[in-house]
Amino acid sequence: MCTRGVIHDGLIAKFLGYGFGVMEVSVRLVGSAAFKAVGTSEPRPAGSIPVHLRQFVSRRVQALVACTLGFLILAPPAGVFADAARPGNTESVVESVEPSSDVVRVDIVGGDAFVRVRVGRGHTLEMSGYYDEPFVRIADDGTVVVNESSDTFRTSKSRYGSGTKPEGSASKTNDESWVVAARNGTYLWHDHRVHWMSPAAPQPIDDRGLVQRWTIPMTIDGRATLVSGSLYQRDAPGSWWWLLAVPAVTVGFVLSRRAAPGTFAGAGALFAVNGAFMYWGLPSEARTAPGMLALGLLVVIVSVVAVILRQHREIVDALVTSAAVALLVAVVIDRGTVTNRFVPGLGDCVVVRLVVPIVAGLALGTGARALRRLFAKPVSIASV
Repeated sequence: MCTRGVIHDGLIAKFLGYGFGVMEVSVRLVGSAAFKAVGTSEPRPAGSIPVHLRQFVSRRVQALVACTLGFLILAPPAGVFADAARPGNTESVVESVEPSSDVVRVDIVGGDAFVRVRVGRGHTLEMSGYYDEPFVRIADDGTVVVNESSDTFRTSKSRYGSGTKPEGSASKTNDESWVVAARNGTYLWHDHRVHWMSPAAPQPIDDRGLVQRWTIPMTIDGRATLVSGSLYQRDAPGSWWWLLAVPAVTVGFVLSRRAAPGTFAGAGALFAVNGAFMYWGLPSEARTAPGMLALGLLVVIVSVVAVILRQHREIVDALVTSAAVALLVAVVIDRGTVTNRFVPGLGDCVVVRLVVPIVAGLALGTGARALRRLFAKPVSIASV
C-alpha cells in the first residue's frame, strides 16, 4: 500500500473521516503525467485524484467484505448436538452397585449430565423408567432398544426435561414403541434422578456439599440390581482465580506484540488442543459442536496464510482481524470453562482456565494491531 499525501478539498474527505477539507493524493502520482499535464510537480487537484480516491474507498470496502466473510467462516459453529454436556459446578458420583457385577459398568458422563451403562456381550439388562414403565433393554448380542413411547424417554431427551423432578405418577400411556438405539451394548441418557433439575444452583445439605442421594433400579441377567450414588455441589473457581486470569490476559497481550503470525498460530494451537480434549473426551452423544477445536485449527491456518501472503498487507490484516474477532467470540461462548469447576471432557482442569485468558489476550493484541493498520489514517507527504 503506497504512502499517501494530503491536500485540501471538499466533503469527500470529511465523509472518509480525515477531518474537514482533506483529500488524499498518492505519492506515486507526484511527478506523474497527470501532474505534469498541469505544469507542476506539486500535489494539486488533477484528473488522477478522484481515481485514487475511488481506489482508496474500494480497498476499504474490500477489506470490510473480507473481514465480514472471514468472521462468518471462522466464527465458532453453533451447537449442533441436542443438550450436550456443559461446564458446571455439580458432580454426580456412582457409589455402589448391589449386588456387585463385573458384566455391567455404570458411570456418570459430563460431571452430572448423563448416565451411561455398558453391558458385556453374553449378558442382558432391562431397566424401567421413572414411572415403572418399560424403558431400555440390552440383549446379549449388544443390541440396545429403547421404548420411545415411554414418558421417561421423552423427558430424558434434555437435561431439564419438563422442568420438574420426576414423581412416582403412572405413565400416560401403555403403548410401547421399541427402537434400536445402538448395537454395542452401550446406552447414554439424561437421567433426572442424578442431577439438579433447575439451572439455579442447589443448596448443599451438609459440609461435604451433598445435595441429594439417588438410586437407579435395573435387572441384570434376570437379577434385580440397584445402582446408588450422590449428587454434590462443588465450589466454583473463587475470586482468587482472577489473580491468575488477569495476568494471563496481560501475558497474551504482550506476547501478541512479537511475531504476530507465530503468536497467533500459538493461540490457535492452544485452543485446538483444549478443544480436542473437550470433544474427544466425551462419547459422541454427549458432545457439543467442536467450536474450540475447529476454530483453533482455522486460526493456525490463517497464520500460515498470513505468512504466505505477507506482501499483501491489507489482505493479511483483514484475515487476522476476522480470526481475532471470531476467537474472542469463541472465548465469550466458552467462558464457562473458566468460571465453572468441571469442564466436559477435562474434568476439574486448571490448564484450560489458564489457556482461555491467554488466548483472549493474544487475540485482543493481534486483532487490535491488525485493525489499526487496516484503517490507519494516511500519512502526510510532509512527513515522508
